[in-house]
Amino acid sequence: MPNQPERFRDTSLPIIERVKDLLSRLTIEEKIHLLSTHQLPVERLGIGEWYVGQEVARGYVSREKTEPSTVFPQPIGLASTFDPNLMEQLGEIAGEEARYYHRKDPKGHLMLWGPTVDPERDPRWGRTEEGYGEDPFLIGEMTTAYTQGMADIPPCDPHTETLLCQQQRKRTEQLFFQRHPANTAGILLPCL
Repeated sequence: MPNQPERFRDTSLPIIERVKDLLSRLTIEEKIHLLSTHQLPVERLGIGEWYVGQEVARGYVSREKTEPSTVFPQPIGLASTFDPNLMEQLGEIAGEEARYYHRKDPKGHLMLWGPTVDPERDPRWGRTEEGYGEDPFLIGEMTTAYTQGMADIPPCDPHTETLLCQQQRKRTEQLFFQRHPANTAGILLPCL
């Protein structure tokens, strides 16, 4: 296979064909190293080092000591403010820091882990400090505001927001059905 063209690099090919080609070129050991959140480079194929995910539940938390960032109180404490406007501002800070470090070195800085949307109803679950409490309404308000801040989504009036959501849903459904033509059950996809 070394003398054959690297079809996985050809963006005009279907993704499944590219993935099959790449998987056929990787050794078992290389595949195992790609299972971690810190994926090692596969230099012989020109695949660089990659990180999957950055913690943002309480601000952008870098994996690198050379990347200082602003860290906020745990989400359970932030929820106690009952202040979605504050959450949006904190999300903006986390999003700006993620994009800043991504511009410096695009190795997974924009795969963000957070916010946690699970209700915190049983302390035996563990990691309960990562959530916003047990009230579904409060969780929804706080996580929505934080996420909108991270994504740098400008506020809209309800009518404009509804139109944009409908347009996005239509585009998403069109892409979905192009990729999955056999699925014509009329699935309603969420507004993204």
